[in-house]
Amino acid sequence: MKILLFLFISVFSFKTSPVVEEVRNQFPEISSEEQADNFIEQLTKDASAEAKSYIAAMNFMKSRFVKNPFTKLKYFKIGKKELDAVILNNPKNIEMRYIRYLMQKQIPGFLNYSDNIEEDFKLLSTQLVESNYNNTFKLKIINNMLLVSNLTDNEKEILTKLETNI
Repeated sequence: MKILLFLFISVFSFKTSPVVEEVRNQFPEISSEEQADNFIEQLTKDASAEAKSYIAAMNFMKSRFVKNPFTKLKYFKIGKKELDAVILNNPKNIEMRYIRYLMQKQIPGFLNYSDNIEEDFKLLSTQLVESNYNNTFKLKIINNMLLVSNLTDNEKEILTKLETNI
């Protein structure tokens, strides 16, 4: 009986919060600074590493919507610092590496934030299919990665093969 109770508690303690689920479902289609701010406000109530990674992503996203270049740079620096810190503490977390991969592939090269693209892609391409995420989310990750405009032909081929294995 104790084992059953432990398993029940373990299974449900790893469930993500509704806010993280909502952001996960809408990422990366955030359409305004206000939407990103709203998600940041909601996510700050959740202390999970996943919530922290999406807060970082929302800061990156905010830089898309502001016109002032200094404000853009400020949001970029905040997002970079937050995301790299949470990944440093969770280096094998596929979802966080997916977020960083998307950000690094889409951020202008002059910002010099592309050091982890290959390593993140390798982790995603070798571990996503066997991960514990549901197939719908796995396919969302792959489809979002396929939307990145500067994918190499090799990356496209690998992602397409992954898609057929899910």
